[in-house]
Amino acid sequence: MHRLNLILLCTAFLFATNTDEITLLRWAGPPGSRPGTFEEWIAEHPYTEFYYTMDKVYYGDGRLGNIAIFTEDSLAQYLTAEISQLMQHLTNDGYTVYSYNISGGTPETLRTLLLGLYNTLNIEGALFIGDLPVAWFEVYDFGGGLAQFPIDLFYMDLDGIWIDTINTGNDRYDGHIGNKNPEIYIGRLMPTGIGVDTTVLKNYFAKDTDYRNGTLRLPERALVFVDDDWIPYALQWSSDVALVFPDTMSYWHPETTKAGIYRQKLDSAQIWVSVFAHSWPGGHQFVFNNGNQHDYYYSFEYISQNPPTNFYNFFACSFSRYTTNGYGGGQAIFNDAHGIGSIGSTKTGSMLDFQYFYRPLSQDRTLGQAFKYWFDCIYDSVGMNFDRLCWHYGMTLLGDPFLKPTGHSTHVVEHASNAAQISQLVLKSTLISDRIELTLHLNQMQEIGITLFDCSGRFVGELMSGMLEAGTHELAFSIREANRSRLPNGVYVLRAVVGNQVLTTKFIKIN
Repeated sequence: MHRLNLILLCTAFLFATNTDEITLLRWAGPPGSRPGTFEEWIAEHPYTEFYYTMDKVYYGDGRLGNIAIFTEDSLAQYLTAEISQLMQHLTNDGYTVYSYNISGGTPETLRTLLLGLYNTLNIEGALFIGDLPVAWFEVYDFGGGLAQFPIDLFYMDLDGIWIDTINTGNDRYDGHIGNKNPEIYIGRLMPTGIGVDTTVLKNYFAKDTDYRNGTLRLPERALVFVDDDWIPYALQWSSDVALVFPDTMSYWHPETTKAGIYRQKLDSAQIWVSVFAHSWPGGHQFVFNNGNQHDYYYSFEYISQNPPTNFYNFFACSFSRYTTNGYGGGQAIFNDAHGIGSIGSTKTGSMLDFQYFYRPLSQDRTLGQAFKYWFDCIYDSVGMNFDRLCWHYGMTLLGDPFLKPTGHSTHVVEHASNAAQISQLVLKSTLISDRIELTLHLNQMQEIGITLFDCSGRFVGELMSGMLEAGTHELAFSIREANRSRLPNGVYVLRAVVGNQVLTTKFIKIN
């Protein structure tokens, strides 16, 4: 039913952008500059042995599903309080949140972990914090040259097949077949070359908390700033933004879309900015005087000017290429006071058919949910041909993907009316040998299913399934592999489905 609703949303619009008519974005960096390569990135970020640990789980009240946070292990110890605070916000929203610390690995090992969590816990999305493995894609782009770029869609589509055929074995994918729709959404917090990672991230999480509490939220209006090459589409694109923010200030006259005017308009407080300009990770280029002159707004200005803006959508070539030091999409969200989320591309390309992104946002969806819906609609309604691949496969979401541009309200639990729905699961010990003993309290008769997973999300076995009366139940189970062999030592997750409620807890298996 969820899939059907999504398709109805996608097909509600009767037109799609004709990519043949749209001026292509181009790299607008200084002469001689170029995008960084996979080889340059991997030389400084070589693959190392992969390991991960489950840090903690915060349990929601069943209103929403399961989500995950992955933190670079070397940063995790410095961000304990900030991640715990974010997890508390998310459980207040209704999510159950699984936190993992990640070290090393390849894109494939991280994707396998995500797939396991999707298959066992049905996670709807994940946040990557720090320098986690980066997947790369290469394609013969619009001009015929071979473009290579980071691709987060690799972590969103978990059941499609990613292939390497152009230069086999070079650790870059160049094909995507099978079921290509994304199963989950991903958000990234990666302050590459922007400052001391822990300092930058601590400040980001402070802003995130302030936004969720309502103290950072800016006036509900948007700025749409469209440079010369896309003036024919400016009215439509501005109307798309207005689906969420009817108070939209739009600029697209060829002689007023200059860097100086953009700089001036950024001083106005607004919750959302959409800018359309030829760019590179270091800035935006604006054209004027009938195309004979241009000026620049540089990426560092998003920090030095510190615009009073919460969210950005960058129609801007390679501006969100998070493998480049000081990349603009990151500077916009890692400034001191206001930025907390941006959409952009790691390559020459951008979002199109914006209505599929802004319509869900207007319906109180999160950034991640709207981003996933947009990809679904491109596949299901518009069609992902080769031109679309070149436009869209570099799209990435930077920031907390669980944020709502329409704002967050505090959830108040009605204990009296909901008491019959509340169940409790308590382990007698979190150090287990071969036998689990637990207490399960039910306020009413419920159907119960208890299953066991390892910390990668691999299903280990079913411990019980059936009806239990209301009351407190003392339960005990022997834990073994399906072939009756002893379980390896490690961290395991116990999952109890109690009616429409999901309860989880973890324990450590020891000899």
